[in-house]
Amino acid sequence: MISDNIRQLNGTFIKMVPMEAAHKAELTSILNNPQIWEFTWRKIASAGEVEQLIDTALTGKEKGHDLPYVMIDLSTGRIAGTSRIMHIDRTHRNAEIGCTWISPDYWRTPVNTEAKALLLQHCFEHLELIRVNFTIVGDNLRSQRAIERIGAVKEGVLRKHRITSGGAVLNNVLYSIIDEEWPAVKANLHYLLHEKYIRQ
Repeated sequence: MISDNIRQLNGTFIKMVPMEAAHKAELTSILNNPQIWEFTWRKIASAGEVEQLIDTALTGKEKGHDLPYVMIDLSTGRIAGTSRIMHIDRTHRNAEIGCTWISPDYWRTPVNTEAKALLLQHCFEHLELIRVNFTIVGDNLRSQRAIERIGAVKEGVLRKHRITSGGAVLNNVLYSIIDEEWPAVKANLHYLLHEKYIRQ
């Protein structure tokens, strides 16, 4: 069962722990920040809306649809953000990594890179998936460059894919990594983490 496959993922800078209700208060405090939502299709404006997102993640975990994680900074024990493996399809062995929301305190640090490395490793080496995809809002060029940098392949544009709470209609850009590409992506992620952060 999918829910049996959610376990702690340990890295050099962070650990990814399965999201629990006990994380809700700290996560809500971190994610109730307009900077985090500026380039997403969601426009979160209150703690209550953040709590709803967390409740949705926990419900998905209970039902076995999603594997939501919380990123813990190993140097401080603080929560840095959250991400999840979602839309898991065991029949066709694919899933999406998304709902990645990180405190601005951890932007331009190794947190996001290592989170992607840990989640992708779990997808390909433990869940034995053959495809992992990412969808990124069309005007979020920073996130698009970041996912291209780790080796994901741009497949195209999902036109008029999301509607914001304010009524704006947005395109999403679709990226993927497939199983035969994973060894090269894994090596690249290791290089990025080692060269940019560990050697500093």
